Amino acid sequence: MGLINLEPTLREGELVQWRRPAALCLDDRTVSGTLLATTLGLVFMPNRLNRRRYLVSQRIPYLDLIEAGVEERTRSLAARRNGGLQRRLRLSTRHGDSFLFVIRRPDGVAGEVVELGKLGAERSA
Repeated sequence: MGLINLEPTLREGELVQWRRPAALCLDDRTVSGTLLATTLGLVFMPNRLNRRRYLVSQRIPYLDLIEAGVEERTRSLAARRNGGLQRRLRLSTRHGDSFLFVIRRPDGVAGEVVELGKLGAERSA
């Protein structure tokens, strides 16, 4: 991927379906990187600069995903720092985790994630 973004560590037989620039929304900031859809789930890879300071990659298996939708804009002081002034992709897992991503066309991406999740569930059955 280059100097700023690293290649993800994939599991055996896992293939990348698509990759898109995205930012993971945290309480007080956003962490820029790349969101990848693979045959097994979604992987968020922070860019190299953020990886050093904040966090490592996040993996969301399709089997754990219960909802993919769009979070509408919010108006608050925190929204200026955490991406809330834009519509965001919202992913919820059966473990109670929720992830928000600033990404282009979040409604289209949510539909793609739902379709890929169905394929992932069929593969594991």
